[in-house]
Parts: sequence; structure tokens; C-alpha cells
Amino acid sequence: MTALIEARSVSKRFRQHRRFPGLIGAFKTLVTSEYTEVVAVSDIGFDIEAGEAVGYLGPNGAGKSTMIKMMTGILVPSDGTVSVLGRTPHLSRMANAR
Repeated sequence: MTALIEARSVSKRFRQHRRFPGLIGAFKTLVTSEYTEVVAVSDIGFDIEAGEAVGYLGPNGAGKSTMIKMMTGILVPSDGTVSVLGRTPHLSRMANAR
């Protein structure tokens, strides 16, 4: 049987503007373009078959919402692939909405 939802080695990283503390730091934050990388999801993989009941649990900040957003096409994975009903969600958002 073919999986309805497939996730293979999915990772998502965000660039976050670095903030500096204090009054001088606030000015430095405005004029510099230093970024830190935040890893929201790291190397996730699973299959969901037709008729399966699945729970998606984890602590705050574990990447649950980020993974759901990648499965709906709102976000694009940094690495790996997501497939829903044989489609790549971020490439076919309009078709998936119908």
C-alpha cells in the first residue's frame, strides 16, 4: 500500500536576526546584519498510510507546527522531501486547496 503522507529526512532551518543587549546593543542591532541559524525540525521521517490514526505529540518548541506547515505547503523544507497524496505541497498549494 502507498503512503498518503511521506516525510523523508525533513529539516527546517530559519535565519534569525541577532539582537544585542542594552542601549548600544539596540543601535548595533539596527545597523548590523548578523544572523544566527535556528533549527526548528531536524531529520524527521515517517509514513502515514490510509486508515491510520496518528497523534503528533511533543513539547513546546519541538517543531510540531513547523512540520504541519511543511505538510500543507506553507513552509518549504530546508532539506528532505514531503509528499501528500503524491504531491509536493509547496509546489502545488492551489491544487491541494481544491
